[in-house]
Amino acid sequence: MIRPTKTTRSTKPASEPKKKTLPARSASRAPKKSSERTFTLLPTVSKPELLDEDGTSDRNFRQFLYDFSSLANYLASARAYLAERLGVTSPQYNILMIIAQYQGASGVSGSDVAQHMHVTTAFITSEVRKLEAAGLVEKRPNPNDGRSVLLRLTPAAKKSVERIAPERLFVNDQLFRALSGEDFRHLASTVASLIDDFSHTVDLLKTVQRGRAPKLGGRK
Repeated sequence: MIRPTKTTRSTKPASEPKKKTLPARSASRAPKKSSERTFTLLPTVSKPELLDEDGTSDRNFRQFLYDFSSLANYLASARAYLAERLGVTSPQYNILMIIAQYQGASGVSGSDVAQHMHVTTAFITSEVRKLEAAGLVEKRPNPNDGRSVLLRLTPAAKKSVERIAPERLFVNDQLFRALSGEDFRHLASTVASLIDDFSHTVDLLKTVQRGRAPKLGGRK
């Protein structure tokens, strides 16, 4: 009889699993210090009354300019809406409103309209010609000056101006709802006092662009 052979177990220890070698971590580097200097905007106005209390910065003045620009944009958008309701441009809307306000029984001259809008008479003449062609403005001889004419709204224009009266009232009441009577009088006076300086500055910039004036900032 054949006896089964005994299996001998190996005494060799089982090999341990190889450990994965992790890549060495690179030493953390300290952030480089920027070589750039902190930029500081120099004051954009030198008039002491417009500088901040410290007398060296003009942050309040800069914010005033940003606010003023935003106000101008919002007002322009509101006026454009009203102008669109009449089917005209914003300048033409202003012309129609000035004529409506000052025409009285006989009419208002183009030079008077130009003075209220702070523009040239030539500009008013050009725009009135378009409004006349659209049937919104009519001309009549000036009884006091045979060389000029007086402007009046046509019956159609009067109806259109009256038709949007509720919207015009709403827009203006909303735009200036926060103003008190004293605030309004002070604001109106201040804005009116700035017109000439603003106009002069823009004229100066135009001459600089044309190369007919010294470099800005130079002393006279």
